[in-house]
Amino acid sequence: MLETTMIIRGQDYRITRDDILRAAHSTAPEPINVYYVEINGRKYPPKQLIRLATGTRKPFDSMNARAALTRLDFVVKALL
Repeated sequence: MLETTMIIRGQDYRITRDDILRAAHSTAPEPINVYYVEINGRKYPPKQLIRLATGTRKPFDSMNARAALTRLDFVVKALL
């Protein structure tokens, strides 16, 4: 099982690939600004997936969310 750690405002969050897949399965995607991850044919903003998987509402950078998702073997794409 793939997993990674992400630090958000000084707090460590352990996130697995399965956490992200469960998060995507449980909710509809929010509007995309620039970047997205496609799961089961639906495009999700990276920050939405990380928020759902961690349960945090603390602010964090999209770059950190994209990096965590990439470490979990997701492909992060940009809108054209």
